[in-house]
Amino acid sequence: MMTAPPLLASRLLSLPLAVKLKLLCQDPLASVHEIVVDRFPIELGRGENLALRIDDRWLSRRHCRIDLEGDVLTVCDLGSRHGTYVNGRAITESKLLPGDELCVGLSHFVAEYERAEYEHDSVAGLVTA
Repeated sequence: MMTAPPLLASRLLSLPLAVKLKLLCQDPLASVHEIVVDRFPIELGRGENLALRIDDRWLSRRHCRIDLEGDVLTVCDLGSRHGTYVNGRAITESKLLPGDELCVGLSHFVAEYERAEYEHDSVAGLVTA
């Protein structure tokens, strides 16, 4: 196994972690059963201009934000009318760990994610996830 040159190794340490979040819908009648998110922060709600729009009349237009802090995801309620819940507990801000249940409006999701390690491609000299 080849190691990265010192300059490249220092750049690797400063790269953001790659995390792919899967929100698995717990409602068998939902039209979408899985939502994949790989860019953070992201706002969730029913607003037309949001990156993650869910058609749920109980959601606020800007309901909550999911962000990556280190290698852990956090969810922050954005002053929604009906609240954001993690594992049945109303939150203003909370960690969102793998296996946690995220409830917004009438939508219930289980969060699944893991951190992807960056590695150096010794042939092309590229950083890949």
